[in-house]
Amino acid sequence: METFLIQFVYYASFEHQNTDNAPTEDKEWVKAYRIIPRVGDCVFKDGEWFQVERVFLYQPSGKGIDAQAQCSFYGNDKV
Repeated sequence: METFLIQFVYYASFEHQNTDNAPTEDKEWVKAYRIIPRVGDCVFKDGEWFQVERVFLYQPSGKGIDAQAQCSFYGNDKV
């Protein structure tokens, strides 16, 4: 089954609705998915949930990034 390489970015300076325990530094990670996330979807990374705010699709280019998802902070699983 085909997978898509997605670059996720979180900008600490982006205006977030949920600021409780929000990361204070920018984050970036790349992950392979079977589908490209949609606006409103949530993704999990290192005990934190991020909500997809924007999705930018790229032209297919060999083994490069297929899309970029800009995320806002949603919450965390830390106690």
